[in-house]
Amino acid sequence: MQRLNRGMMGRYEIPERFPPAITAVQFGLGEALLGVADRLLGPLGVGIAAVPLSAPDSGQDPAALLQEQDGMYTCFVRGYLGEQLVNREEVVQAILKVADPGEVEALAGESGLALCLLDADGDDFDAALALAARLLTARRGAGLGGLAFLCFGGGDDSAEAVRQGLLDADPGLSGWLEGCSFHRALADGLALRAEAKEAARLCEAMNYADGMIHLAEPGARLAIEAEPGALPIGEGEGVMIVDDLAPILERKRRLFDAGLFLMAAPGWLLGLNTLSDCMKHEALRDFVGRATMEELLPADPDLRAADAPYVIRAFERFENPLNDNAILRAARRPLRLFQRAALPLIRAWAEERFEPPRRLAFALAATIMLLSGARPNAEGRWEVLRGSEVHRIDELPEALKVFATLSHDMPPEALAYAALADRELWGCDLREIDGLEARVALDLANIQRNPKYLPE
Repeated sequence: MQRLNRGMMGRYEIPERFPPAITAVQFGLGEALLGVADRLLGPLGVGIAAVPLSAPDSGQDPAALLQEQDGMYTCFVRGYLGEQLVNREEVVQAILKVADPGEVEALAGESGLALCLLDADGDDFDAALALAARLLTARRGAGLGGLAFLCFGGGDDSAEAVRQGLLDADPGLSGWLEGCSFHRALADGLALRAEAKEAARLCEAMNYADGMIHLAEPGARLAIEAEPGALPIGEGEGVMIVDDLAPILERKRRLFDAGLFLMAAPGWLLGLNTLSDCMKHEALRDFVGRATMEELLPADPDLRAADAPYVIRAFERFENPLNDNAILRAARRPLRLFQRAALPLIRAWAEERFEPPRRLAFALAATIMLLSGARPNAEGRWEVLRGSEVHRIDELPEALKVFATLSHDMPPEALAYAALADRELWGCDLREIDGLEARVALDLANIQRNPKYLPE
């Protein structure tokens, strides 16, 4: 079967939409970058030189596959957007070069270079910062100007984290770095690289081979915080420039990310595999729906009314029948998801009512139960068991090493105490939140008696 490359596009009637030149360097090949950012930036003329950050721990090397495919890959955009069914394939052509990390200095002199794309939530953030610092050092040495950084991630301080990280990587950049600008950016959309079985089926349907197929949802958007005219790109389909990203981040975390946290670990314990499965499970859907109405939405009637369309869209995204969004992949880094999305809501609720919100607290207990079963395999990859099924878990190894000292069959009071008291895991002692330790211990006991338990 012919592999995707530039030479076969005419025969397969794939329209050529390559940007005219390299204007951006991207550090990393994460799914949010490839499945959302690159797909949306390419039509705006952003040509990307992508620099991989680490070798794969198993399977095929994404960088090698992209090189073989001339930087191209197919993205299947599938799902409902309101009442409209969307099911299309796009050959993403934004990546014009896949550069070895050793070539990063050579990219500094690209005549049209104006942007850097960097994921502050990526697994190899430190490696990305080190490479970006090398790029900037080379530009400074060549007498070239600064660059605009699009700092992706769900954190409030993603732009400052990148700026400070570059200074830490190379203090000599201190004065020169004033010529760079740093912009918070949000790639809002579920996008996952297709699993082998689904990829093989899609390749048969396309009649060409593609080792980097991505599956994405319609309606994805890229929001960038910048003043008018501050960036060398404008708005386009799915791309918006805003003067303040905070309201967009807050709504996403409070309604979509918190909803994801509510269903992920409970869904896993119920024996479900995908977000769509969770939405089809009557009891879990009711659990998430009631939690959304009673614990996630604000009490102010006007704010609730303004948030209602977003909630409806969030549930449409969760139940997407065309993409099998695996629970443990869609809800990657559950501890970070908890800290950003659920913890602020739990704190506010407990401060007002002197007890934690019932369903968010249960989701925390379920997450502790899930992670307490994580163990490294012979290759050092972390996995969780569910019956005879083995599934990979995506969380920071440092956190999983802490949970590996725990066990899901510990006495519930001891498990709740050990997990909640660890400041390294949560950034605080969660036992200090009124009623949370007792509530989590009780829920852990309920789950131990019946893994399919859900509170009413």
